[in-house]
Amino acid sequence: MGKGIRFRGRDWSVQLAIALGYALAYCAIRPFSDAHWSLTSGLRFACLLLIPYRYWAALAIGEAVPLLYSIIQYAGIFGTATVAIWSLPPIMTAMPVAWFCRSKLGLFPAKRIVDVKVLLTCALAVSLLWTGVTYAGLYVEIEPQRALDHISPVMVAGLLAGNYVAILTMVTWPLLLKLGFKDGHWKRQLIAAAASPLSKDTIVVALPSLAAISIISTFAMAPINAMLQMSLFLPVAWLAVKYGWRGVAACAPVAVACVCLLTRSVPDFAVIQAQGFLAFAVTCLFIMGARIASQLHVAEREREAVKAAMRVAQQCVHQADMRLRSTSQSLELVSGSMSIIQGRVVERVKMFLPDSDRQILLRQASITQNSLYRIAESLHPSAWRERGLPAALRETIGRAVDEIGVTYACQIHGRGLSQLPMPIHQAIYRFAVEGVSFVSAKRRCQHIGLTLRGGRRANGHRWAVLRIAASGDPLTFDTPVAVNGHQSIAALLGAQGMNVEAIKDQVALYGGTLHVKQADGTFTLTILVHDLSHLSSIEHTHPLGAARLWVH
Repeated sequence: MGKGIRFRGRDWSVQLAIALGYALAYCAIRPFSDAHWSLTSGLRFACLLLIPYRYWAALAIGEAVPLLYSIIQYAGIFGTATVAIWSLPPIMTAMPVAWFCRSKLGLFPAKRIVDVKVLLTCALAVSLLWTGVTYAGLYVEIEPQRALDHISPVMVAGLLAGNYVAILTMVTWPLLLKLGFKDGHWKRQLIAAAASPLSKDTIVVALPSLAAISIISTFAMAPINAMLQMSLFLPVAWLAVKYGWRGVAACAPVAVACVCLLTRSVPDFAVIQAQGFLAFAVTCLFIMGARIASQLHVAEREREAVKAAMRVAQQCVHQADMRLRSTSQSLELVSGSMSIIQGRVVERVKMFLPDSDRQILLRQASITQNSLYRIAESLHPSAWRERGLPAALRETIGRAVDEIGVTYACQIHGRGLSQLPMPIHQAIYRFAVEGVSFVSAKRRCQHIGLTLRGGRRANGHRWAVLRIAASGDPLTFDTPVAVNGHQSIAALLGAQGMNVEAIKDQVALYGGTLHVKQADGTFTLTILVHDLSHLSSIEHTHPLGAARLWVH
């Protein structure tokens, strides 16, 4: 935006185009504008909000010429003083108020955010200002007694409501364009906007409902007619509840137009009462829609914050697993070095030791080497490092299950498992280890089956399902197994001994769910995990504030 109201040499053509365009728009809508529904007030207010400051002088010139031409003919009726007051462009009198709201009150806190409280305050202040200027001209007209007849509470309220309603209804669609459309690709954005659920609900439900109510209202009696006019805002309220302030902005101008076209433009108390209800309804719908939109935005940001926290937790788990992998590799190197050293020591001292002592020394060296190997395998299996996740599920877990005398089967189905990121592979293996350890420790299993299936949705979102099914004799299946530490699968696989709730909490880090199914002689754990790596990180532009009606 510009920094002030001034002409620049290179902007003369733009200034002239804006002045001419505003003058043509003003002349086009002025015949349809009256005190009942002042469309020109809405045009002025929308231009003051959305056009940069450096073009405001062009707006004042664009309004001054047609306004002076139309006002000069009333000089003989109202007098020179009244014409002089009314010849001052109303857009010029409202510029200080609009500038204060935009620059000092933060009407637009960011490029695509508007503060609805400031918007409503500015609209009311400008409406009061223009109403005061209008009646100041009437007060100084040639016949003061007739002026006092014009300056009545009903007339003041009618003109104020007409300005206010026209401002709120005419500024909504330009605000939607300003906040909703980005630079470039206008055609694509228009197609997306037309295909949005808001557009469909507006075209298919709201607009036909407004048209039907308006047609019925033209043939109804006066009491029923008033009720039908009030019911015109029901579709707007429905859209507000469903879509927030955008639903109000999309449909409220049409509802207001229907009410204004169905109401006579006369200084009657019943008409002014309808105008007051109209202004109150539009204001309440805007506030309600803004509050709903603000709450939806806060909820969305909270969900994004949760997703960001989940990504951080996943990274911590991934880093911990990589440290285990590094430790496992180091233990394997230590085990190899110890084997070589022990072999050399035995070779040096074998002539000094009897055969029994030499066999004991060799057996202890072998036990130490096997213990180091088991610890390294439990931390991070070599099959996983060398041949990937399928080998770890088939070989490492299968060997551990076989050592406790339980049959084991592993099946891997689906496409795209290899395209899942490494943190997901790590999570699948750890869940498989914890699940197999849990079912084997709590029940007398005769067979454990593991099934892994991967898939991809149409939007590119990847997922994986891990199913661990244990079965055994129904009579003894639920009896815990007493095993020593060396035969425990948890010790062989390096499991932490989690229960179902702890596994469920770990699964939640990957946006997944855990289901447990138990029957006679069977127990099944089903784990679903999602790839959340495609989610973009959250950017907190503004702090959350419950009292703010900021919408975007």
